[in-house]
Amino acid sequence: MTKGTRNKRMQNRPSGFANPWFQLGFGVVCVLVYELLQKRGASETANLSQVWSWTGITALVSPLIWLAMALMIVSLLSWLYVLRYIPLSIAFPLSRVVDVLIPLSCWLILGENISSRRWCGIALVVVGLLLTARPVAQLEEKL
Repeated sequence: MTKGTRNKRMQNRPSGFANPWFQLGFGVVCVLVYELLQKRGASETANLSQVWSWTGITALVSPLIWLAMALMIVSLLSWLYVLRYIPLSIAFPLSRVVDVLIPLSCWLILGENISSRRWCGIALVVVGLLLTARPVAQLEEKL
C-alpha cells in the first residue's frame, strides 16, 4: 500500500465518537455500568415479595434496573457498530476486558470479596488481553 493510499484511508475512517475503537471502549464501559446497576437494583428489591422473589421479577420496580436495560441497548448498538469496522476475532477478545473490570469494580465499589483463585483468573485474563493487544496495535498501523 502506498503512503498516499494509506493517508486516504485514514481520512475516510470515522473519528471522534464514531471511531470504532472508541465505540469498543464505550461499549465496555456500558457493560460495566449496567452490570453494577443490575446488582444494586436486584439487591435492593430482593425481599419485596416472598412469592415472586425467586424469579427476580421484583427487580423491575427498581429504576436502576430500567437504567441498566437502557444501557444494555446502548451497548448492543455500540457493539453492532464496532463489528462493521473491526474483525470479530479482534473485537471480541478485547471486549473481554469487562471480565477484569467487573470483579475489580465489585470489589472496590460494592465491597465484595475476591478469592485468591479468582485473582489468578483475573491475572490470566490480563495476560490474554496483553497477548491480544499487540496484534491489534500492528493491525491498527496497517489500517
